[in-house]
Amino acid sequence: MKIKKPVKISLPKQISNEIENAIKNGTLKIGDKIPSEPDLVKTFGVSRNTIREAIQSLIQAGVLESRQGNGTYVMSLGRFEANILNRLNNSNIREVNEVRFSLETEIVKFAAQRRTEDDLIKLRETLKNRHSVKESIKENSKADVEFHMAIAEACHNTIFIDLYRSISQFISNSIEQRGEFKELNEEFDKLHIELFEAIELKDSKKAEEIITKILTI
Repeated sequence: MKIKKPVKISLPKQISNEIENAIKNGTLKIGDKIPSEPDLVKTFGVSRNTIREAIQSLIQAGVLESRQGNGTYVMSLGRFEANILNRLNNSNIREVNEVRFSLETEIVKFAAQRRTEDDLIKLRETLKNRHSVKESIKENSKADVEFHMAIAEACHNTIFIDLYRSISQFISNSIEQRGEFKELNEEFDKLHIELFEAIELKDSKKAEEIITKILTI
């Protein structure tokens, strides 16, 4: 039997992994400024060079962004999302829409089949927030993505969840840039209520029909 020897992980890699974990578990959020270099040195008990190497690797991966004279900020949830966002930004809109359509139609079907009572509680909350009055298109698009993210979580497939989470920021920016919420608000509200009801009733066929209308309207 061939057994691979365990690979030792370097200190900078361990630090970068810890920072990524802090982002994934919500301790650090997108847009947050990470602790200063001296604070990280104190927290991890390592040298400044080790911290710099760890931070630089995350900057190169697109997870963090260094802003001269203003610190370093979280830009994505991890290397996976950074790679996806980079790929989306370098794709044409037709390809992005095709991927979104395929992904969301599968997600709603699984969500309708697998949703739990806890999932329904979160879906109701995010749906209510989506329908509340917002002051800007940016707030509307954020609330819309939060509802669809709750549906993704209700499908109970971690790969789908990660994929949707990775492109949700891109989708939100796209919705905001199109500025369509005011013109389509009433019709979209009705369709989203129907989508929730289909998932609540575990009607995957109906849920797929409704998400198709939402994405093609």
